[in-house]
Amino acid sequence: MRLIAKQFLVKFGFTVLEAVNGKEALDMYLNNPAGINVVVTDMGMPVMDGYELLRELKCLNPQLPIVISSGFGDVEIRARVDINDIAGFISKPYRPDQLREVMMKALD
Repeated sequence: MRLIAKQFLVKFGFTVLEAVNGKEALDMYLNNPAGINVVVTDMGMPVMDGYELLRELKCLNPQLPIVISSGFGDVEIRARVDINDIAGFISKPYRPDQLREVMMKALD
């Protein structure tokens, strides 16, 4: 799913930095905070899950827009995440137009 999402995002004109887990994503942000305008994260990742990544990123930059992509459903996500901490939510599987829409809203 990560590879497909990346292809769609590139097609929509985004520059994409791809991480295989939350720890790698956090390291990328720490090495280049000015170059990352929005983060899309899955919640079920190895090493560091999306919940921990969200907490860490929000500590570093409370204004960073973070979009959650999950197959768990928004009810479970809302039970574990403060809705004010996220810029958008997209349930898997999703269509390309849904991804584009949530990304545009996150960047507004």
